Amino acid sequence: MRRSTALTVVALAAAFVLAFVAVAAAESPSGSPAPAATPTSSPAAAAGAPIQLHVGLAEEIDGMNPFSSWSGPTWEAFRLNYNFLTWYDEKYDVVPELAKSWEHTPDGKVWTFHIRDDVTWQDGTPLTANDIAFTYNLILDNKLSAYTSYLPFVTKVTATDDTTLVIENSKPASGMLALYIPILPEHIWSKVPKDKLDSWPNIPTVGSGPFQVTQVKMGRYIKLEVNDAYFEGAPTVDEIYIQIYRDPDAAVQDFKAGNLDVIALAGANYLRSVQNVKGSQSGAYPSIGLWEMGFNCWDSPKSKGNPVLKDAAFRNAVHWAIDKKKLVMTCMAGLAEPGTSVVSPLSPYHWEPPADVAVTYDPEKAKQLFDEAGYKDVNGDGKRETKDGQPLRLRLTPLTDYPEEMTAGKMVHQWLLDVGIDNKLAPVEEGTFYDDNWEGDFDIYFWWWGGDIDPGFILSIFTTAQIHSWSDCYYSNPAYDALYAQQASAIDPAQRKQIIDQMQQMLYEEAPYIVLWYPAETQAYRTDKWTGWTQSPPGVGPPIRNFMRTTYLKLKPATGSGSATGKSSGGLSTPQLAVIVAIVVAVVVAVVVVVLVLRRPRKIEE
Repeated sequence: MRRSTALTVVALAAAFVLAFVAVAAAESPSGSPAPAATPTSSPAAAAGAPIQLHVGLAEEIDGMNPFSSWSGPTWEAFRLNYNFLTWYDEKYDVVPELAKSWEHTPDGKVWTFHIRDDVTWQDGTPLTANDIAFTYNLILDNKLSAYTSYLPFVTKVTATDDTTLVIENSKPASGMLALYIPILPEHIWSKVPKDKLDSWPNIPTVGSGPFQVTQVKMGRYIKLEVNDAYFEGAPTVDEIYIQIYRDPDAAVQDFKAGNLDVIALAGANYLRSVQNVKGSQSGAYPSIGLWEMGFNCWDSPKSKGNPVLKDAAFRNAVHWAIDKKKLVMTCMAGLAEPGTSVVSPLSPYHWEPPADVAVTYDPEKAKQLFDEAGYKDVNGDGKRETKDGQPLRLRLTPLTDYPEEMTAGKMVHQWLLDVGIDNKLAPVEEGTFYDDNWEGDFDIYFWWWGGDIDPGFILSIFTTAQIHSWSDCYYSNPAYDALYAQQASAIDPAQRKQIIDQMQQMLYEEAPYIVLWYPAETQAYRTDKWTGWTQSPPGVGPPIRNFMRTTYLKLKPATGSGSATGKSSGGLSTPQLAVIVAIVVAVVVAVVVVVLVLRRPRKIEE
């Protein structure tokens, strides 16, 4: 999974901000102490006190609205607060959740799901197939783009009775078991005005999952309380605090002091800071997602990007000037893998470029390709001109929120100068770049994505329909759009993979993105206070932020774990990522569809 999210959602209405702040209370100053009136030692400070789990994340909350909130802390909470139509086991195979079984017609167009009859909402109201039909129809009727890409061919969703859901499609639908859409209570959301669907605060957050979000304090924490009526049985943990740290060093110090039980570290270099903490384990784990260098491909009079970036030949030449191996060693402390395709190598749909297609670091080749494409140094000053002889200078924008991007930006800046491309480093903070990106006012930028193991979402962002929605590079190619529609209706996995391979090769060769590296998730967790930490995938994945709820459901206080100071020494696990990736690919090779992870917030059109 990728690290998670942005600090702001662009263009959210002022009404949402005011409403959310009113519910969530005032923001705390920088740094993040443990929540007020909450013990800092865990699992419990005294006999009879609630069993508490403290999770440290160095990322901000962006709300609790499932139609507009996409931050890492928010979605870690959503997965605990809500249920979904289907779910996944620890190996990422599809398993029943609200749907206990299903079947479809031979043509793959009509799917029938049989819904559990023993589930209640956290306010005690029974959950039925009507709630699921309501959720999907709410998305379709209101064109809520946060989830419409999951329902591309759906024409009708009907609850024929309380335990039967029928979904009809105009074409065969390959993604019906990958509907990563939280199911919402009709008796609550039917009362939300249509113009407030993506701005309603949604606190407390009524779902049907094992924990309920009951309190949010911006800049401080999300509080979740156990759902004693959870249909699979109540967890042992009574309360979860997802604590927010603006200063990663403060999070590390709180973990060392015993005030946090698990921490997702902000950047690979922080791993070294916690490797010797007694009573803990730490590691670098493979995660879904990618870090990219993107180009402004928008072929529109509204674009404010340099026109040379619309030329795939120019972008391809840039690709040969980038030393990805050096980026990984310098920016990610060697814990990541150099990138190729936009689909993660943890997905069975990953395509790896063959030797005759693969781009390597070769500055001389880059210079040759620039010359052949017409971008030559006409006057001999070491700087290339456009095809019509005009000066060529690009803006190179890393985001100041991410130290690894700032380092990458400086390195790429010099590599481009070395091949004759004049460029200016123009770093900005992420919120500012959202605005610039929305306006098409950018050239080359650094950013990142998470996504599903199923490739449907990450591939969708390059379709023409996603310009001014999920797309950040504004790439458009009718041939690509046609292939995307074909894969979405390819029920046979082998046929679907052939189509998706073509799409990945098209993106690789036309280079709207240069995939720099695949990230590693760095985490540390207390083994002296807790038992039940569960890695997903088994043995190699991280214990949290791994798509799953398993750790939260299985955690129990270790015997004699009442104090904040660990006495036993946990082993250290810092596996080599290349070995892990090979193991995980073997684990998931049979997976057809899996789950949404963490992705940066979508842009919301005003």
